[in-house]
Amino acid sequence: MADVEFSGNFAHTIDSKGRATIPSAYRELLGGNFTVGLNNDFSAIALYPAGKWEDMGRRLRKIPETDARGMAYVRLIQAFSFPGQSLDAQGRILLPSALREKTGMNRDIRFVGVGQYLEIWDEARFVQVTAQAELDVENLLAYVNDRYYAPED
Repeated sequence: MADVEFSGNFAHTIDSKGRATIPSAYRELLGGNFTVGLNNDFSAIALYPAGKWEDMGRRLRKIPETDARGMAYVRLIQAFSFPGQSLDAQGRILLPSALREKTGMNRDIRFVGVGQYLEIWDEARFVQVTAQAELDVENLLAYVNDRYYAPED
């Protein structure tokens, strides 16, 4: 997968037809063929560049069909994914109503870069989740340090 690094955030709105204009800073990174789906905890819409979506597909295919619990996760991810998306001439994407409903999205939204993909949050929900994370930043830092950066024995 090509090195893609989404970062930053931008406030935007959804128009009356359910479309959102992708900030110009993200358009080239997103590419011309991407997947619209949900992020891992279903809190936001996710836009996955082709390489990231291919990587996710390889991971999902490792889950055997005989693993009912694993397949429940695969089913959720696949059922709410719309591959083969591209931007229109104005740089807009139609956000499927099923995804807007799942994430509680209204008119005001926030684009958030999270490394290898892009998230679109309902603005009020993003403010709430971010404020909570800021209050817990010390515990979050300790968790990340212990889990991902702890020295190996």
